[in-house]
Amino acid sequence: MSDQPQYPRYPGEDPEPSGERPTESAPAPTQGWGQAPPPPSYGQAPPPPAYGQAPPAYGQAPPAYGQTPEHGFGPPPQQQGYGYPQQGYGYPPRPQNSTKAVLGLVFGIVSIMFCYLGVLIGPAAIVLSVMARKEIDAAPHGAIEGRGMAIAGLATGIIGTVIWAAVIVLVVAVSVS
Repeated sequence: MSDQPQYPRYPGEDPEPSGERPTESAPAPTQGWGQAPPPPSYGQAPPPPAYGQAPPAYGQAPPAYGQTPEHGFGPPPQQQGYGYPQQGYGYPPRPQNSTKAVLGLVFGIVSIMFCYLGVLIGPAAIVLSVMARKEIDAAPHGAIEGRGMAIAGLATGIIGTVIWAAVIVLVVAVSVS
């Protein structure tokens, strides 16, 4: 035995020059006449086309989805009136937010933050929020969302209107006296 470390060998690897023979090797895959070649492994190029078939031209696009390629393989053509109807996959679409609820919330926040606009925009936020709540309640269950935004818009609209109305009353009262 030599002082060199012994490393494992892979199947099909040539034996070492010392004359050792591998104890086991994997049988080579055989392909008979008329059999399709095995599919390529990950990272390998596909096999060349069969005898009598021309390879696709450089830059030629593959056939569109649902069309049978020239070689005859692929999905069967669509026939009307046969088979089961196609059904969608995945989750149903998300319900839409109420635009009135979003606008009511935005107007309510703006009515609190901007000076003297609260008296004008606050009532608009209140009206839009009430209309949004009615719209959401009238729609089928789960068709329109945004009830929480409508309530928040109503609250901020009321707060903005009250705050800026009080500020205006105080400014007028101070200026008169």
